Amino acid sequence: MKDTITPGLSIEACMDILDWFNDEYLDYLNRIMLAKLDGEKRIERALPSIREHCLKLVNAHRDTESAYPMMV
Repeated sequence: MKDTITPGLSIEACMDILDWFNDEYLDYLNRIMLAKLDGEKRIERALPSIREHCLKLVNAHRDTESAYPMMV
């Protein structure tokens, strides 16, 4: 993974985090991208909320066996 965990997470980093934690939002975002003509724009508008959710997941699992691997 090339990104570090920062407030400016890319959508790719967010999708990786959601996949790591097997979060239900991953399927939801994939469905939006596949089913909606303006899916990319919808995701872009929601990116601040998606980032916040991902950071909460990372922080909640920090220092546990399921912690998200971060590059230092």
